[in-house]
Amino acid sequence: MFNLELAWDRPAKISSQKTTHVLRVRIRPQTGRTGLPSLPLRLAIALDNSQSMEGEKLQRAKEACRVVVGQLRDTDRLSIAAFSSRVTPLLESLAGGSAGVAAANAAISGLQTDSVTRTDLALDWLQNAFPRENGVARVGILITDGHATNSRGTVLEDVTALIDQSAQLSQSGFVLCTVGLGKAANFNTAFLTDLSDKGKGAFIYADALSNLEPLLQERLAACQAIATESAKLRLIPATDVIPTGFCRFRPEYLPLEETVKNELSLGAIRTDSPTDVLIELDTPPSGFGEPAGSRNVISLELTASGLTSPITATGAINYTNSYTEVQKINTELDQDRLCWQINLNSKETIDIGDTNPKRTGDLLVNIQVAATKAGKADIANQAAQQLEDLKKDGKLSPDRATGMLRDSRNLGSKT
Repeated sequence: MFNLELAWDRPAKISSQKTTHVLRVRIRPQTGRTGLPSLPLRLAIALDNSQSMEGEKLQRAKEACRVVVGQLRDTDRLSIAAFSSRVTPLLESLAGGSAGVAAANAAISGLQTDSVTRTDLALDWLQNAFPRENGVARVGILITDGHATNSRGTVLEDVTALIDQSAQLSQSGFVLCTVGLGKAANFNTAFLTDLSDKGKGAFIYADALSNLEPLLQERLAACQAIATESAKLRLIPATDVIPTGFCRFRPEYLPLEETVKNELSLGAIRTDSPTDVLIELDTPPSGFGEPAGSRNVISLELTASGLTSPITATGAINYTNSYTEVQKINTELDQDRLCWQINLNSKETIDIGDTNPKRTGDLLVNIQVAATKAGKADIANQAAQQLEDLKKDGKLSPDRATGMLRDSRNLGSKT
């Protein structure tokens, strides 16, 4: 089971104007007999073996997959396929344990590069790799070093259908993660992050090829800690209270949107870490003559597979006439809010790239300011360096921009 812990960024000032607040909903896993155990894992890895993967990239990817096999539990199952102009299944529902390692080595060792990058075929394979099954977690990892192409090798300009397919996977309870391997200039970071965002998974950037193995090990450990999938948070705001923005901030950042009115799809929830959801709310002005004190602003209901009944909580905020009280900001939550803004600006920077240098420059300044306020010196320095590059060359370094997006998305995991 889980507990819902609510916190506000600051008290509300009694005034004639609406005010905006941030509510943090912390979904904390219970421990002991009342807690939910982690689920058996069904993991599907789609590995790009197009011609651009020739050499060290393919070798490193094969080694990382072998390590993943060795990390499987007895209850886990693993399928691996290579994709280029066609999909080549390598392993199908391999059970964890020592016997599987030899089978995996034999299947993976002979893999060679071939032709173009048919990401659409990889998504088709992932969609069918593991049918929906009660009481298990299903996760896909797509590893690529290049742009999605058609059968002739032409880069796809419109990838909307592929992003929609990732969203469909998520709706079935499947979590999709993506890995950008090597130089970011060679793949489409915006596309890969859109795939993982819609798939309720993580974007992984292995710029140094030697990092792929530990990054996959870390992601597998996170997947093996999944306690429930298809989690949804229903928002029931009080009269004239308007939710205006949402994100999952921990364990890693994920933008959220309403699947239906006032309902957020959170994806999987883990046992090894709290899941923090940030909600921005416009609250109405207080009524004339209303006294100070606590008022219910929003009710929340958490549902997920494996939960027999919704877990509920009510968010009550304190209204006050005191200027001193209003200035008592929850510094930890305010830091989370600033990191949320960093992520929004970092993703927009990736999306627009060099097409609008003025807007890109404004975004980098915003990131630098927010990161400085939040005490995130490394992110502030990265933004400053990219701003310098933009002023000097008129364009961004794809590697630096992608690295900053990756680091921004992990801010919630750093204490």
